[in-house]
Amino acid sequence: MGDNMLGTIKIDEIYETKITALENEGKGVCKVGGMIVFVPKTLPGEKVRIRITEIKKNFARGKIVEILNPSPKRLESKCPYYDECGGCNLRHQSTSENLIFKKEKVENALKRIGKIDAKVDDVIPSLKDDNYRNKVSFKVENDNIGFYREGTYQLINIDYCLLVENEINDELVVVKRYLSNNENSIKTVTIKHSNAMSEILIDIYSLNDKDIKILDYLLTNIDDLKTVIFNDKVVYGNGYISQISNGLMFNCSAKSFFQINSNSAEKLYSIAIKLANLNKKDIVLDLYCGTGTITSIVAGHAKKVIGIEIVEEAVLNAKENLKINNINNVQFICGDAAKEITKIKERIDVIFLDPPRKGVDRKAIAVMKKLLPKKIIYISCNPVTMARDLSYLSDLYEVKKVIPVDMFPNTAHVECVTLLEKK
Repeated sequence: MGDNMLGTIKIDEIYETKITALENEGKGVCKVGGMIVFVPKTLPGEKVRIRITEIKKNFARGKIVEILNPSPKRLESKCPYYDECGGCNLRHQSTSENLIFKKEKVENALKRIGKIDAKVDDVIPSLKDDNYRNKVSFKVENDNIGFYREGTYQLINIDYCLLVENEINDELVVVKRYLSNNENSIKTVTIKHSNAMSEILIDIYSLNDKDIKILDYLLTNIDDLKTVIFNDKVVYGNGYISQISNGLMFNCSAKSFFQINSNSAEKLYSIAIKLANLNKKDIVLDLYCGTGTITSIVAGHAKKVIGIEIVEEAVLNAKENLKINNINNVQFICGDAAKEITKIKERIDVIFLDPPRKGVDRKAIAVMKKLLPKKIIYISCNPVTMARDLSYLSDLYEVKKVIPVDMFPNTAHVECVTLLEKK
């Protein structure tokens, strides 16, 4: 049956079709010759001409050639690179539509994947729709710097990015000027900007150690440069910058994770703590704790917090952060969450989870059920894996509250805080 379907649809052919829905990542969904096709940067109801770019077994991918009937909800993108660049994918959608899409995305994941019938709150909007990212990784080829075209390794050369904080765009100009005047083998340049003292961290990866000569240029041309890392070695400064969140100060190195939208992160953590409704007798476990942001913020509300994290550098940062903030009721454990959680002997009252996109390890879920805390606060950047994990917990826990937070305007990504209570 599959082969017959393929007979009706060919790569590089142009077809006229109608977009019926948006899938999880915000791409338009349509049918051509009985086959489902995903088309980026389209909206439901639009009649389009598309070119087929890829054919898989059960679906195909396409690219807009022409929009014949644009949706009345379509916006003109403010970004000159938007048609080419894969950096963000929903600029053609208004903020209000974007928030509706994100809420529905969470609802669909819970129902279809988790088989969970829970009310999802309206998405809490971001304070800014643009210039909100405090970190970005640019790709480099010779004197070009920017992002890849969606789904390819073709570099789109850019002069500024609307998603990132203005300070990062300023430094991009400096780096770009250096690249255009110097032969180099640099591959990536990551820039982080801190909200504490407006400090800049630049992390460079190059195929040639001679490219270290960029350091002098950066030092001469960037006023707030706090630290530079070159091929994983700190070559200037002490290796980190300072971020403030929820009244506490955090040291962040190049590799350690910190939420990229500082304002929305504060909202996210405040909601998580409010939902946990902690008291001073509670012992809290923070799995996947990173540099200990949640661990440190929770510490002021609980008797003791234990944080587990696999990245060694993040744990070193986390311990430093305790000193900076004068916190003394936290214990950090460096290791794999699924293994380390089995060693916990204490009574755990509340578990905070903020796992990577792939969700929580099945073994860790099994041990969480043995620890049987009265509440679990699950913070997620991926509603699909969150829904799956909640279904594994649904025999013992009830989903009481689901609050999506918009950390990533103009994209399909959404963060979520969920409260689970023991049945």
